[in-house]
Amino acid sequence: MKSALTLAIALTALMVTFSLQNAQTVQVHFLGWYFEGALVLVLLMSFAMGALTMYLASLPARFARNRQLAEQRRQLEACTRSLDRLQSAHPGVKPPDA
Repeated sequence: MKSALTLAIALTALMVTFSLQNAQTVQVHFLGWYFEGALVLVLLMSFAMGALTMYLASLPARFARNRQLAEQRRQLEACTRSLDRLQSAHPGVKPPDA
């Protein structure tokens, strides 16, 4: 927790320094839209849009991984139930050591 707070403070200090050094106004033209604002805001918005795009692009893989994990958990539960049933049917038999 302490290291996370230290990292957050360091990143905040870097962002403040970056914003003070990049305070000039820039013009952005995109698909018929016109935007004029501080360079630091344009850069941060671009970064945020890129991060959002990457998050949305990773969602299908995350859903597939979660489905696979759920299926593996169901298989593990079925194997555990089967093992319990076999052990109760044959109480004197010990499983071999792995």
